[in-house]
Amino acid sequence: MNAHVHYRLTLQWALEEGLPPAEAEAVASANVAVDREFPGDRWRYKGWHFGWLGARRRACRLLGEALRDRDPVALGRALHCEQDALGHGHLGHLAHYRGIDLWERRSERVRRRIEAASRRMLAAYRAVEPPL
Repeated sequence: MNAHVHYRLTLQWALEEGLPPAEAEAVASANVAVDREFPGDRWRYKGWHFGWLGARRRACRLLGEALRDRDPVALGRALHCEQDALGHGHLGHLAHYRGIDLWERRSERVRRRIEAASRRMLAAYRAVEPPL
């Protein structure tokens, strides 16, 4: 997915799920920052974006860290992995073309799945009590 999903929609969904504005901003910023982390390291980058290369497993692991530590950065990174694994699908690496990440080019079904998965992760995070 592109920055529209990783930042704008994540921020919107986080606020709608009841995260405080500063925390919602931290989650959305961490989500969109993943795409800037891997210049020149294409294989490591793909492992954050494609389900068949472990993005869904990474999302689960990062969500666990986010819930355990109440860490908005880990949550943002988990959301990135989950959103891209769902958005690209299993064969996304073969059919990746300029503009594939545009939200409006995704089917309604895929958009609903991305939003539902994101909201589930955000709700789980919101339900965890902040550390004292």
